Amino acid sequence: MADDFKYHIDHHGSLVRPPALLAARAAGLSGEALAATVQDAVEAAAHLQRRLVLSTVGDGQFRREHFESVVYDHVSGFAPVTGVTPLAELAGIPFARRRSITAGPAADGRLAQAEAAPVTAVVDRPVFVALPSPGYLAAVGSALDGPAAVDAIQSTGAALAAIVHAEIEALAAEGVAYVALGNPLYPVLLTVEGREQLLAVLPSGVDADGVLAAMIEADRAAVTGLTAPEDFRVGLDLTDSGPLPSTARGWDPTAFETLIDATPFHRLSVDFPADPAARLPLDLVKPGLVISLGVVDVSSPELETVESILDLVDPVVEERGEYDVAIATNGGFAQSADRPLMTQAEQNEKLRLVEMVARYYWGNEI
Repeated sequence: MADDFKYHIDHHGSLVRPPALLAARAAGLSGEALAATVQDAVEAAAHLQRRLVLSTVGDGQFRREHFESVVYDHVSGFAPVTGVTPLAELAGIPFARRRSITAGPAADGRLAQAEAAPVTAVVDRPVFVALPSPGYLAAVGSALDGPAAVDAIQSTGAALAAIVHAEIEALAAEGVAYVALGNPLYPVLLTVEGREQLLAVLPSGVDADGVLAAMIEADRAAVTGLTAPEDFRVGLDLTDSGPLPSTARGWDPTAFETLIDATPFHRLSVDFPADPAARLPLDLVKPGLVISLGVVDVSSPELETVESILDLVDPVVEERGEYDVAIATNGGFAQSADRPLMTQAEQNEKLRLVEMVARYYWGNEI
């Protein structure tokens, strides 16, 4: 196993679907034939990440239709969206990735065992799995139709948190080293402009602060009190949303403190663009919490330069110290299974760049 998460190389799970897998699905392949194609794609992706010396390896999420489907496919109580979902609209969540909550969630077996097991079998690197956070699923799937909305998010969030908590413990017991919970709603609720936009679309009587608190409560519950090996780590991923609200007027420090205060997470993944006005103010993040800086852009095939990334990262390392920083992409590479954002070759160059920059800082450790 690699060194315990003093690791500094990161990406966010989804990889560009290889042509053979896209062709198989387009041809309507199913059953054992499709499973074999997926397995071949997963093994190839795992070996690629191993060769890149990425500190943790995933399956590329090749089994998922989209990020959230790892839960939607294995948990009852969700149904296709039929009405307006303001939180999803503000966060830029594509319509295909939305579900309404129609009943109390109940798990039908495991969530991500099929994703982790094939990777642990073929590589000797720590394996990671990304899951949608329970607070996110509860908030984006709830009917925000009045004062009872917050209570509904709390109730559903608690049920989903118990399911995710059990899955995280099972993954840890099976040798998975790191689980990241993704919640793309937080940037909306944590920026000044995003909160104003939210207040403008929320139905009368729905408390925005209550929605945020209910999400945080569910996400914390999913990772608090875990039975897991000492070196197991959990992260909170704030990337992979759609177009973010403008941060020109800043992040809301009170709202952000609500999220980060006494957090049980070991790692916080954030977009870290070149424009300083668009970044999360890192002085809001307490020492000891690793900040994974999304400095390599997954939305464009244009390759960043090492120098441009060093210009972004150097001041952060100098201020926070090298052990509280990691280098990452600013999201997954294939937010849509049938519409990859770049070619595999372009993706691989981006991953190599992440590895190269991380070695510049921490070459003796990885």
